Order: sequence, then structure tokens, then C-alpha cells
Amino acid sequence: MTKTTPDAQVLVGEQQLAAWGIAGDAPPDALAAVIGRASSADLAIAQRLGRRIDEASARLLQRLERDAVDKAGRKAARRALYRLAQHGVCPPDMSAAVASAPALGVAIEGLISSLDGRGDQLVWLLRPQPGGVAHLFGVVNDPDGLREVALHTVSRKALKSLRAELEQRHELRLVPVDWRHADFLLRRAFEWALARGTRMDGDYPALRAQFARTAAPSTSPLAVPATTAAALIAAAELLGEPELRTWFRPAEDLAPYLEELAAVKDSPLVLNETQQQERFEEIIGRCIDGLFGEARRTVWVRRLGEMAHYFTAARRPARAAQAQAVAAALAADTAPREVAFCAQLVRASLAYFFQVAAEQERERERTSLIVTPQQATRPRDRA
Repeated sequence: MTKTTPDAQVLVGEQQLAAWGIAGDAPPDALAAVIGRASSADLAIAQRLGRRIDEASARLLQRLERDAVDKAGRKAARRALYRLAQHGVCPPDMSAAVASAPALGVAIEGLISSLDGRGDQLVWLLRPQPGGVAHLFGVVNDPDGLREVALHTVSRKALKSLRAELEQRHELRLVPVDWRHADFLLRRAFEWALARGTRMDGDYPALRAQFARTAAPSTSPLAVPATTAAALIAAAELLGEPELRTWFRPAEDLAPYLEELAAVKDSPLVLNETQQQERFEEIIGRCIDGLFGEARRTVWVRRLGEMAHYFTAARRPARAAQAQAVAAALAADTAPREVAFCAQLVRASLAYFFQVAAEQERERERTSLIVTPQQATRPRDRA
């Protein structure tokens, strides 16, 4: 059975509200009369109230959080309350609840992992408390947003064991960073997820309010790492780092270009080696620009900028300068095919899948009982 998306549920809720005579610009009092009547309607109400920046909406959202039909409605109300709080709208009883959480201070620790090839990153916030450590962690993705968030109380020994396991079994190293940067990454990812409708596991606004009463920063406090022209030239060296082992592009991204390369290779037209190589280079250049340009450019700028912060925290300044140099070049609209890092990453990815396809074709020919005319002429061509 196909699962109904949140947007589809809100649309159903809007239709229910319209059927009940609740207009699109109805005041909070009118919405209050139908809270708890249907799950989809509760979602639509939460979305409407989250767009009204006033205390009446915040108070009604608190009621919706308490009286919604199901968990989805309560979570939607909490997310809407969080959005209002970011605009300074916080009803008295909500303020009291948030104030019960401790404020962030110098004892807070932040840790981040590198980004993998999908853009996923692990973010930790740690705060000492009686009986252990409050551990707020999240999995964020650029550009999809927050995938998962949770808050636990654990011991220092358990955290040390977990970090060791992540590094030994999964080759995922966490490095210490200014906690405000880690806090910013979680908040930004949550806002991205809301905007994109990404499915999130965990209630970030509620968990963040339990962790601390101060608002998460809207910008990172980290300075941009310094870089040089020489760092940009040498940036292809980044591909030798273990953190970038999964950055090679997947087959689905390369598929149309691999097909073009194969068509040139197997073309019935007689091309000399120079002509064939020129065709190859033209296709590869378009592939590089396609994977790193246009709409994807902004994402790559952010990912490489974040890797620069990671390498800085890991005390590898040369690698940080290289990552930042690539980010700066792409941000300046440099053609991706002229950036050595981008070109090398795409060429290596294409070469791998092209070789895999060639091996699969040879295996099919070896096991096939039918010999095509093309296969019959290949030994003569090679001779």
C-alpha cells in the first residue's frame, strides 16, 4: 500500500476544513472549534497556525499539541510552535517549560563527522549533567535536511566506546568542534527538512528544548579556512583521504554519459584514435559540468565548505585549505571541468563503471551460445 505523504494529508485536511465551513483565512477561534475532529484536519490547522506570527496562534498550538487526534498532529503542533518561537512568539506557559531546561555554556561539547558520498553527516552535542551526559545527536543530510534526532543520558564510558566502535567498524571519525557550529547544523537541517517535507525520526523542537533553553544559532561561528591558488591545484589529492572514499559518483548519476561513451566506443563509424579521444573528452567535460554545475553547484559548495571545517577540526590544515579552495572556485562560477578535484572525481568514477560494464559484456559474450556479426569481426579488428 502506498503511504500518504504529509503534504497529501494536509491537503485532505484543508478539504475537510472547507467542508466544515472553515475558510482559509479563518481566525484561531474558528480553528479551535474543530481541533481533534480528524487527524488530517489537525495537520492542516497546525500548518495554518504556524504561518500566523501571533501569541493567539501559539496558545492554540499548545492546545492542539495536547488534544490532537494522533501523534502526527501533536508533532506538527510542536514543529509549528518551534517556528513561532524562532520569530519571538512564545506564550507564557511555553516559556516556563523551556526555562526549566539548562542554558548552554562553556561545558557543552560539539562533535561532527565528515560527510559521506550521499551528503550525510553525524552531529553530536554533549552536556554534562548529574548521572552522566546529555547526548543530543542527529543525522543530517545536505540538501535533504534532518533525517534523525534523539536525546539520551549516557555515561562518558559508553560514549567513548561508541566513538571507538564508529571509528573501528564503520571508519567514521568524530572530531571536536565549537558546539555552536554543531548546534547550527542541527537547526539548519531541521529547517531544510521542514521546507522539503523530508521524513524525520524524532521531534527536534521538543528535544532541543529539553537540551537547552537558549535558541540554536542561525549562523555558524566558525571562520572560513584560509586557502591559496596552490591549494586549488593540489585539491585532487583530497580523493586519497579515507573520508572521501564514498564520494565517487553513483552509476545512476553517470548512466547517460556512460551510454554515450559506450556508443562512441562501439560506433560503426570509422574513427581514428585521436577522433575517438576527442569525442570521449567532450562527453567527459559535459559530465563534469553536469554533476557539479547548475542547481548542484550550491550543494557542492556547502559540502566542501563543511569538509574544510572538518579537516580544520581534525588538525589537517592543508586538506582544509584544499577543500575550501574547491568550494570557493565553484562559488565563483568557475567551470567545474576546470577544477582538478571535480574533474578527477568524475573521471575516476566513469573509469570504474566503464570498466565494470566492459567486464560484464565480456562475460556475456563468453557464456553466450549465439555469436553476433559484431563479435565475429572483433578478433579480426584486434589483429
